[in-house]
Amino acid sequence: MAAVVSLTPAPVIDRTYFVENFDAGKVNRASEIQEFLSGKGINVSRTLRVAGVTTSAVLPIGREDEHLLFRTPHPQILRILPIPGRMRVNTAVLESNGRTTNVNQKAVPIPQRDWDAVVDMTLHEIRSLRADWLVVSGSVPRHPENGEKVDFTKLFEEAKRLGTRVAFDSSGTSLEYWTKSGLVDLIKPNADEIATLVRRHMHTVGDVLEAGQQVLEETDLEVALVSMGGDGALAITRDDAWWGLAQARDVVNTTGAGDASLAGFVGHSIQGPGQGGGRPDFGHLPKLAVKSGLTKAVQYGALAVEVPTTIIESIEDAPEPVIERPDPSRELSEPTKFFETPSA
Repeated sequence: MAAVVSLTPAPVIDRTYFVENFDAGKVNRASEIQEFLSGKGINVSRTLRVAGVTTSAVLPIGREDEHLLFRTPHPQILRILPIPGRMRVNTAVLESNGRTTNVNQKAVPIPQRDWDAVVDMTLHEIRSLRADWLVVSGSVPRHPENGEKVDFTKLFEEAKRLGTRVAFDSSGTSLEYWTKSGLVDLIKPNADEIATLVRRHMHTVGDVLEAGQQVLEETDLEVALVSMGGDGALAITRDDAWWGLAQARDVVNTTGAGDASLAGFVGHSIQGPGQGGGRPDFGHLPKLAVKSGLTKAVQYGALAVEVPTTIIESIEDAPEPVIERPDPSRELSEPTKFFETPSA
């Protein structure tokens, strides 16, 4: 069994309002409100915990919001570093028909001294769990001292020295920069994000496949795990590619589906015993079982859209997946869009 450490550099308070119908610009009445500690890396670790995978979730939390720890699911996996101030808030309005409107606050700045402590804590967790994967997910905060984004170089270099693969899931200039850094093993873009990386639109599964292969050829990446919404997902390596889809029985909320998919892949893609299972040759990377990782990725992603929040309670009733070689001619149900991004 694999062992996974996640880092959420910019955790968030997720606040979800449940409404019958949302009328923009008007007064809307919520039938229910839910609020809990969240963030992409935390979502990954929570899903892994439910799946029985060894995991811990590192996150810096503003001291003024530490009360959230007393009512957050699976608190035993959290590794908390208190920092000054408050956390950002992401607000979702969820309608009865499944449509979701999100308003996300930008990442709260983190001082360099606190960031150094976050890196040290994450490396401690990697060593403690003998982690097969480090997953860094979500928005990348900046330092208040100089406005620069936090730097993952030390963390990624040391993780790789310890034999831990690095998965990076973000967007914009951060995704582009770290994809090209030579320090990341896996990225998990959606179709729009892979289109942005290659600067062209995607119309078919074949377009997405070619884009993933191009990114791999131009970088030191090992895997591109590309989510395509209702069109499934692709797991692409330099010499292999699989397409997968698990059909959700009811689409309630799509937020967090990508995090669940990433959890499925990293939790089930280690071929043979992982480091977390006691493998003695710590520092030597086992091969990846890409097909089995994609199988769990699409199953967990389908489970995620069936629940109203980003918290999956059980994986017992996961939909059956279809895993096969990609059909390049299959058209995407939604055209992609990409935006020119400045140099990181």
